[in-house]
Amino acid sequence: MPSATVAIVPLDDRAVNYECLVMLGEAAGLHVLMPPKSWLGTSWRAGAVDELGAWLVDAAQQADAVIVAVDTLGYGGLVDSRRSSETLGTVMQRLEVLRSIKAARPETTVLAFNVLMRITRSNDAEEEKPYWATFGARMFRLSYLEDRAAMAVGTADEAEEIAALRREVPADLLADYQAGRARNHAVNRAMIEWAAGGIFDYLIVPQDDTVDYGWNIAEARQLRQYVRELGVTQRVAIYPGTDETAMLLLARFVAQRAGFAPRVWLRYSGSGAEQIITAYEDRPMTEMVKAHLGPLNGIVCSDPTAADLRLYINAPAEIQGNGPEQYLLALPKQAMDGLPASIQQMVAAYRRQPHVAATLREMHSVRRDLPEFVRSLARDLEHGATCAVVDVAFVNAGDLVLGELLTQLPNLSQLAAFGGWNTAGNTLGSVLAHAVIRHVQRIQGATAGALAAHVRYLFLRLVEDYLYMSRVRTALMVEDLPNLGLPPILTNLGQHAPAVRSIVEQKLGAAAALLAESCFAGQTIAAGELHLTIESLSLEDICLPWDRLFDLTAGVSIRYAAH
Repeated sequence: MPSATVAIVPLDDRAVNYECLVMLGEAAGLHVLMPPKSWLGTSWRAGAVDELGAWLVDAAQQADAVIVAVDTLGYGGLVDSRRSSETLGTVMQRLEVLRSIKAARPETTVLAFNVLMRITRSNDAEEEKPYWATFGARMFRLSYLEDRAAMAVGTADEAEEIAALRREVPADLLADYQAGRARNHAVNRAMIEWAAGGIFDYLIVPQDDTVDYGWNIAEARQLRQYVRELGVTQRVAIYPGTDETAMLLLARFVAQRAGFAPRVWLRYSGSGAEQIITAYEDRPMTEMVKAHLGPLNGIVCSDPTAADLRLYINAPAEIQGNGPEQYLLALPKQAMDGLPASIQQMVAAYRRQPHVAATLREMHSVRRDLPEFVRSLARDLEHGATCAVVDVAFVNAGDLVLGELLTQLPNLSQLAAFGGWNTAGNTLGSVLAHAVIRHVQRIQGATAGALAAHVRYLFLRLVEDYLYMSRVRTALMVEDLPNLGLPPILTNLGQHAPAVRSIVEQKLGAAAALLAESCFAGQTIAAGELHLTIESLSLEDICLPWDRLFDLTAGVSIRYAAH
């Protein structure tokens, strides 16, 4: 099949929205066009919307498909979709470039996503308007209770709490926030209309950081009803997620070109795990899988022998724990004794916090059998099945125990995909996207460069989601940040960012080297008739996007022999 060109306007400049997309595009054998990274939004700077719009018009002239983050073109990026005070008219005018692209070249596949704005749960204004630092938690609570009342499940006590919150939150701030939501909701509705009118070949409205009730959930219900009214349920999807969405749309384009609609068999780590609702979602895990299969035109399959993909899901046994806490809670007394007294006191106090109970319970649950889970995975890999691992037992990091077991697998390099980052929706969507691209490689063949890109991305996810997020990051927070005069934080590192990045580079580089040597070096990966023997893998160009420890940017260098 001849190569295709895809132009992408990503959500912002973080690696999951930029470098990872390029890597997956390379694995799919696509020529990926991306705007300059400096034009994209960050937590402190809006994207260059005029330049991005002009770039897209030009790039679309040579593209077979375009993938567009509507929030980037309309507001300047994900964070500015929450902060922007632009009028609805201004935002819609910026989006007219999409209509012009489809009118000029109707044959171009246009895939878009338009985020349903989150409601942050705490008094944290790092990615919100300034007043969220004082009133954020109360506005979230008000949103939650008012939607419960609207859905006829509110109580008399909750009605009193609503009235109290309405008195506590300044009316002008509440009006400002709700005006922003109303504008964004109007854009969401307009994009659904554009999908119905053929401007978009497919549209996703991902729900950012979801719970079961809230103003955002009310909007989701309204939008789903609108989709049904317009008769576009097969062309518009609304479900929890955000940062993984462009990856999923990329995989949709790849699958459609290959004439591939995935049939997916689900294997959980524990009985009952399919019914668990994770921390930032609104539905059980199996329903999350079904939702993310929508853009791929895929289905859940009950017979593993009839499935194209075998999806191994390490879901919570009871309540999703907090991934970064695992390392801290698992520190043995010997390791604790080696820490400064002030840090020992901090760790001891942290372990007594009520919220830690969920993580501890999940770490020691007997309702998940990870050794058996990994044995089953190993046998499926040995028999040549396309297998991928979705690690969502904990939020914001992979499962430490599962990671240890996986790195003991002699055939770990044969995985189609792995993920264990951020929310369950983020992990699930990115794993499905990668697994679909890998399976298309297997059935249709691939170039050596494409096969190498698959290996690089698989290695990166294992390094970032397991080694970094589960281990190195927390260890650095408690062992190294205090030496720089910083508390154990994931957020803005300020002037200390270069020094912290240097520590990450040293510690993570060493851990990644061990993983590469033990699990990848000497292994052979195939795609069609092509075989690629891995000689070495290493991290390069490690950065901390947005000057924080929360996430990571890194390249992967590979040496291989193709035959």
